[in-house]
Amino acid sequence: MRSVVIGIAGTLAACPANSPFIGWNRDFTNEAYTSSLVKAGSIPILLPVLSEATQTQLDSLLDLCDGLLLPGGSDIDPAFYHEPRHGLCGLSDNTTDGFQLALLKRALARQKPVLGICKGSQMINVCFGGTLYQDFTLRTENGFLHNHYENATKGCHQVTLAEDSLLASIFKCKDLQVNSLHHQQIHDLGPGLKTTALTKDGGIEAIEASCKSWCVGVQWHPEAMMMASEKMLPLFSAFVYASRTA
Repeated sequence: MRSVVIGIAGTLAACPANSPFIGWNRDFTNEAYTSSLVKAGSIPILLPVLSEATQTQLDSLLDLCDGLLLPGGSDIDPAFYHEPRHGLCGLSDNTTDGFQLALLKRALARQKPVLGICKGSQMINVCFGGTLYQDFTLRTENGFLHNHYENATKGCHQVTLAEDSLLASIFKCKDLQVNSLHHQQIHDLGPGLKTTALTKDGGIEAIEASCKSWCVGVQWHPEAMMMASEKMLPLFSAFVYASRTA
């Protein structure tokens, strides 16, 4: 049986200051994503960022894989959801954002299973016409801290799963302890999406698409939690199985 191949959308970042290639971008992912996908029984490959990619180029990349993983990353440029930039919005890379958004649209058109993580979940929402809070403090003054960067592998708050959601069927429970490594959140939900996990302070932590293809976005970082335990393995296994059977 052929191995399931999962394409990870690339992310551009500047080379370190001590690199001989300073001034050039590098295209990368990290081992937490790749090792999680391998543990779930797939072969991960990096889909490099192509500036102003044509549909033919995007399709050629998607021909290489059975499913698409959209990883975390820097803030999506608010121009992609038609809002002005707030002072609390962080740095963006328009080349990465434009590529990932175009790649996602083609994957959905071709009914490739999609898993979005953190920024990847937000990208799914933007793709469906939704918007973002450019910082979680802009949603409510009564919320809790969401950017627990010091505890990347550990759960720090609870999310409640919708009973009729894919996530509830995957994890076979109502509540999950998850990590929290973000400062932006979903605001207006895009048409064709439904909320499938919420925090106690009302933040959207997971979404699913009602289209024919398997499409799930989670605000937490399950791949980081996988570096300490396999509690999040069911999510990656379900994604790989959907990619195998699509």
